[in-house]
Amino acid sequence: MTQSNPIRIAGMLAAAALLVSCSVTRTLQQRDAAQHARFQAYAGEPVREFTWLTSHRGRWAIARNQLVAWSNFDRPYLLTVAQPCPNLMLAPSIAITSSLDSVVAGNDYVIAQGIHCEIQTIQPVDYRRMQQQDLRQGPIHDLSRASRELRHSDC
Repeated sequence: MTQSNPIRIAGMLAAAALLVSCSVTRTLQQRDAAQHARFQAYAGEPVREFTWLTSHRGRWAIARNQLVAWSNFDRPYLLTVAQPCPNLMLAPSIAITSSLDSVVAGNDYVIAQGIHCEIQTIQPVDYRRMQQQDLRQGPIHDLSRASRELRHSDC
């Protein structure tokens, strides 16, 4: 018994959609891995705290348990949170607690999906050096390494 043309076409379209979805997911994973490696490369020794004013520039998840918090336009900090914590990369919104305008490792939290995740480490990122490197060589996007890491993963 043979399949009719509409069923065969629907099957081919579903397979094509799966391939496109897998390709987009892999590209996003490669970009995220490259950004994580980039910030990790410029992260300094852990510090106890940093100033977090209401005029902060924002926060950006770069890994499942790490995010970059911008205390001002040129001063980012790499925060690592304790597990278990929701995947920060998938959290629709992220908040950071502070006391008296300071975020303190071991005392403050990243709030993701309503869950308080303790901040384990705070590392200042040498953003000026990162920018200088970008000007000299272009942005560091080691997609080849990220690609190798993801090559054997399933979509």
